[in-house]
Amino acid sequence: MSRWIVFAGITAMLVTGYFATFDVRGQGFLRSVKHVPAELQTKVETALRSGGMNWARVEMDGQRAILSGLAPSELDRDDAMETARRAAGRGGSLWGGITAVDGERIKLSPPRKPYKWIAKRGNGQSISLSGVVPSQRFKRQIVAQARKLFPKGVEDRTIVASGHPTGDWAGTALIGLQQLQKVQSGEVQFNDGVITLFGQTRDDGERATIETAMNEVKRPFSGSASLSTIDRVDAPPPEEEEPELAPASTVQRPPAADCQKLVDQAMRNNVVQFAPASDVVDAKGLKSIETMANTALMCPDLKLKISGHADGSQVEANATEISRRRALAVSKLMRERGLENDRLVIVGVGAAQPDPDADPLNPAKNRRVEFSVIP
Repeated sequence: MSRWIVFAGITAMLVTGYFATFDVRGQGFLRSVKHVPAELQTKVETALRSGGMNWARVEMDGQRAILSGLAPSELDRDDAMETARRAAGRGGSLWGGITAVDGERIKLSPPRKPYKWIAKRGNGQSISLSGVVPSQRFKRQIVAQARKLFPKGVEDRTIVASGHPTGDWAGTALIGLQQLQKVQSGEVQFNDGVITLFGQTRDDGERATIETAMNEVKRPFSGSASLSTIDRVDAPPPEEEEPELAPASTVQRPPAADCQKLVDQAMRNNVVQFAPASDVVDAKGLKSIETMANTALMCPDLKLKISGHADGSQVEANATEISRRRALAVSKLMRERGLENDRLVIVGVGAAQPDPDADPLNPAKNRRVEFSVIP
């Protein structure tokens, strides 16, 4: 009799132990050993899709996840592997989770050069984002912060790409967003390792605060701000006092001799300078463009050549493209002020004609657009 009691007790222990291995869905360990690869594959695929990593594919070798696909960036590859590792909770054969993740089959997209991200704000609390970001994780982080800072709306047209410079890229981009929120209108350009804020502020105090914040961007990145205050445009000091020009709609056309004097005077400030890798005209440039446009409107026979230049540095590696974009930006502003297309000739020179007065260690003078008179 006692042997039957012992046998019954052992049987009860075995049955209890088996059911103790059941998970919350009522599926036991012995069953899951057979079905776990398919279940894990479903979990990993779901987690990858939820993270925006639709490029990734997964195969299961038991409880080992093998990932493949063309990753947009190194960070997206690493994030995909970590997402797969955590997709089914605790790993290991006992718990039925992922025991290992193999990412050897993941390929990387070619790096993007130049690596440029732009945040542009018009008048009001809305913003548009464009360019490239290092990962889906950073993309979500930046968009979430933008929505907090600009509650009227965020248009996100960024894509994920590899090639970003090392350092706290996302943190630096967020600094640019935070400072952009303080200006009335403007944009942030994050080009490789240089982040620049352009815009208008309410007063000089706010302007100084923003400039300080941008100048304190942490290395290896560098930051700067090109700002003007509302109702006040900074302009370079004139070599001599310029006559006040009437608005374009009411200008009186002067005699030819006087027109030549106006042209000669305008050509003394015939250069518009730019930030590295930028085609955005700042406040000083706008002043030169307005003077040149008004002069051309007063002198109907005047035709102008608009020549864009680049400094040829690594930041401006595609020198011909950036120089032409600069010339196009200036010509657009000239046309907005009433100049006809047939009076403007646009040329992108690239880095082929450096300013002879430019310092080789500080090539800022080469990042320019020059006006010249067409005979």
